[in-house]
Amino acid sequence: SFTIGSVIIILMYALIVSKKIDKLIYSIIIGGALGNFYDRILYKAVPDFIDLHYGNFHWFTFNLADIFITIGIVAYIFKDLIMRQ
Repeated sequence: SFTIGSVIIILMYALIVSKKIDKLIYSIIIGGALGNFYDRILYKAVPDFIDLHYGNFHWFTFNLADIFITIGIVAYIFKDLIMRQ
């Protein structure tokens, strides 16, 4: 939990000193991280409840906080690739 809290604090600092588009991206990531952190503190685990199946295909089980973290990271990578050109 200490490590997760430290990462959230670092992301909050990055949020404060970043530009507008980065603020949005960091906010999405921090929102997901805080959701998982809250569950870890309250329940001593992060409940994953979204389980996708399609035919023989089975994706790993995840939660909404994981979705926000993933969207934020993909958006950050996408933004970084676009800004380099």
